Amino acid sequence: MEEDEPPPVQVEASGNATELTIAPPRAREIYQKLSGTLAGPLSGQINARAGRLMNDLGVTFDQYGDKRSDSIIPFDVFPRVIEAEEWDTLMRGLIQRVAVWNAFFRDIYDSQEVLKSGIIPFEIIYSDRNYLRGSVGVKVPSDIYVHVAAFDLARDERGGWTVIDDYVSRPLGASYALQARSVLSQAGPEIFELAEVSPVAGFANELIELLRAYAPSGSSEPRVVALTAREETHAYYEDSFLARQMGIPLVAGNDLIVLYGRVYYKTIDGLEPIDVIYRRTGDSGIDPVAHDNTSGGVPGLMSCVRKGTVAIANAIGTGLGDNRALAAYLPRLARFYLNEPLQLPVIPRLVCRDPDQCQQVLDNLRDYFIATVATVPGQRVWRTTDLDDEAIAALRLEIEANPENFVAEAYAPANTMPTAAGGGQSRHAGLRVFTLGNRALPDYPCALTRVAADPQSRVISTGFGGGIKDTWVLRGTVPGNVRAEDTFSSHQRRLSLGSRTAESLYWMGRYIERAENTTRIVKVLQSIRTDGTTLRDDRSWIPLWEALARATGHASNYFKRSPAKQRSVTYYLLLDPSNANSVISCIERCRANAQATRESVAPEVWLALNLAHILLSEREVGQKEFVQETSIESAIALEDAVLNQLDAVSGAVQKHMLRDNAWQFWNLGVHLERAATVAQVTRQVFLKRQNEAAPAQQIDTNLDALLRMLSSLYAYRSRFQTRPLLRNVATMLLQDPQVPHSLFYCVNKIEATLASVFRAATTDAVTTPARLAEQLKFEINFLELEPYFIPDAKGETADLSRLLETYETKLNQLSSAISDHYLYHQAINILR
Repeated sequence: MEEDEPPPVQVEASGNATELTIAPPRAREIYQKLSGTLAGPLSGQINARAGRLMNDLGVTFDQYGDKRSDSIIPFDVFPRVIEAEEWDTLMRGLIQRVAVWNAFFRDIYDSQEVLKSGIIPFEIIYSDRNYLRGSVGVKVPSDIYVHVAAFDLARDERGGWTVIDDYVSRPLGASYALQARSVLSQAGPEIFELAEVSPVAGFANELIELLRAYAPSGSSEPRVVALTAREETHAYYEDSFLARQMGIPLVAGNDLIVLYGRVYYKTIDGLEPIDVIYRRTGDSGIDPVAHDNTSGGVPGLMSCVRKGTVAIANAIGTGLGDNRALAAYLPRLARFYLNEPLQLPVIPRLVCRDPDQCQQVLDNLRDYFIATVATVPGQRVWRTTDLDDEAIAALRLEIEANPENFVAEAYAPANTMPTAAGGGQSRHAGLRVFTLGNRALPDYPCALTRVAADPQSRVISTGFGGGIKDTWVLRGTVPGNVRAEDTFSSHQRRLSLGSRTAESLYWMGRYIERAENTTRIVKVLQSIRTDGTTLRDDRSWIPLWEALARATGHASNYFKRSPAKQRSVTYYLLLDPSNANSVISCIERCRANAQATRESVAPEVWLALNLAHILLSEREVGQKEFVQETSIESAIALEDAVLNQLDAVSGAVQKHMLRDNAWQFWNLGVHLERAATVAQVTRQVFLKRQNEAAPAQQIDTNLDALLRMLSSLYAYRSRFQTRPLLRNVATMLLQDPQVPHSLFYCVNKIEATLASVFRAATTDAVTTPARLAEQLKFEINFLELEPYFIPDAKGETADLSRLLETYETKLNQLSSAISDHYLYHQAINILR
């Protein structure tokens, strides 16, 4: 478990009370309808559809204790139902808690009246590593520290709600609540006819509107980014999903830079100032200079916060709210700051720092759930009812030795719910509710129901294998919660594409094109063996094997020349994960880049890409098994399936992605990879043809194979209506502006893409790659091919293979220039 991740909520069985019997009357009525509708085969069908959607969409949460585990969250289609009046009461009580927390943070980072009055022992504050002394005296916009909060709740036996935990630093789970509704509405739309359910899809709109409202004064077009720890966080899926829903970039610390008292975002256009940072990291991941020099973050960010040039939500310093001992004082804080009691009951919590409370815990140790406070690195929890006598004795000694490190909580009331899986067995469940700022009644109620993995488990955390349910908040007496006048208060200019995101999209395009080219070339070689085509002798295979080797990143003589080894080669190039250029490796790298930039990748693109990954992963076997058990026909069928799925990926990109710079960089990668493949493959096939007596009249199966490898055979037939001739093939593959796999077409697309993205740029640092592409385009366009096919007075022709080698070199130079100027995050000093 991460240091700043709260322990999983525990729920304790108490009698036979379940949602079906303790919920309010209207909710119970809907539960009865749901139970009848989800009985029998329909339940299994909806569950199966929901499972496929969760898998296809990649709704994941990394499992605690295993940074490499990226698991699909189990989903149950039996929703939780909350009545409108009940929701109203809940929200008012939770907004009150937010007000208490805001008052506390304003005080503790200013005059600290709460400590002077003895309401909280000063040791709890000063010993907490999340108390940031550097934030004392720092003003935040509108004096709001907690912009987004989450609260874990459970029903008691009377049907009321008890607050278990407050998350006021960086609450997690909102994206899963939104996805739960999306998945259920697609998997079982018929069950939504049973109730009038409030929509949740606009939650992200409310969130971005809220964030923009807290921009420093003078920002007419507030620019907002979400800051994540990327690979270091268990909830990266959530970070990327929320960023995509809000339409803002998801950035890591090294995507931002501080210059001249402002925070800037590194983009392909240079540096853009940022007004609001929605942080998805702990306080220690904000500024390594001010807080923790071993963490990530943005050096110098705190200086911008102090100057008021950037707002951070939630404010730096709210990590103090993770202190479980501090939460025990919240009822007293409500009296101190608001002069009123808390509206919602809380779980009883004892602070072992207090000698009397500690003794009460030790005397009744098995009656409490024990947890370490936030001051202890690597929080731990003990469910004492599951411990044997020896473990209880050891825990007692730990508490007696360092009582200040422990808190004890009464076990939470039972909150069991029926499930559609496992024959309708009830499982323990918890509710997490999200609030935005100081809005008492959000237009789009957002709540996540988490459920235990099996009937015996009392752990509902998704980090420990728990699942999720949709949460239905019923509409009130006035149909709908959405106010028609809710619109953005001002125009939002979209930020330029971040250089790190551009790099990921560029390489996604390259990997997809590389996987497609490899698959097609392998298929062509296999087809030659099965469609009755014969080559003159084994030597005739050499150019094709060499073309395959070059196209897949190997030396030209890498493969054996004997076609008998073809299935081994097929396995190596399609399914061998140890081969960095195999199709499965390309898909995995493309998928990894998509995961790193999910805020910029359309969900449909992710779905198609994930299906391609599943297709190959399901066929992943050892080389020996593949060679022995797979026929050539089966291998070709696999290749056809892969090509179809890769076409689906490309089609999703063209159909669903905005025609913005993200799309442009994807296509830039596609056409650069395609151009390199055309040059490499064409050169290898032409290399052995330079000494032929009459090259212009030569007809050969190799030329037919070359056109098929480059997906250009039908284009050739439309152009020339004859069998492949050497000169015609060379002319089309080099210069034809209408053939998608011609060298000119690809370079022209590259040049047009760069010109479109950087049309307003004037500096050499930005325009150099575009000039290189333009020069190469004109070279290819005005190339005279006659000298390469018509002998001169000495009976000699120019060396076409050497020309293609030159083009390969220039394409490599262009690739390097693109990387150097746009993709390596050099923070070109252009302030916008």
